[in-house]
Amino acid sequence: MRRCRHRWTLDRVEEGRSTEYLAECLWPGVTETELATLDIRARRLANATAGTGEIVRYLGSMLMPEDEVVFFVFRGPSADAVEALAASAEIPFERIVESVRLAAPTGSEDT
Repeated sequence: MRRCRHRWTLDRVEEGRSTEYLAECLWPGVTETELATLDIRARRLANATAGTGEIVRYLGSMLMPEDEVVFFVFRGPSADAVEALAASAEIPFERIVESVRLAAPTGSEDT
């Protein structure tokens, strides 16, 4: 069994921490074409927030075809701001949830 050569420390975790939001969609029968269309619309609407007080960034989507689930990933000031953008983009989300992404420590590519 291979052991990780890098240890996570609280400082390193906090450095790489980024709060994001997921719009979770249970979407039976979704196609990649439908998803690509929503990706374009979400990105366009997110770009339009650039000059406002509530900037929301659209980071992309993840499709789990076997489970018929899609996660749309955003970074923004609040769940409410992300929810408003997702609704405007007509994303059929069930809920908006906060997530925390931890960046791998520098040099961890070979772990």
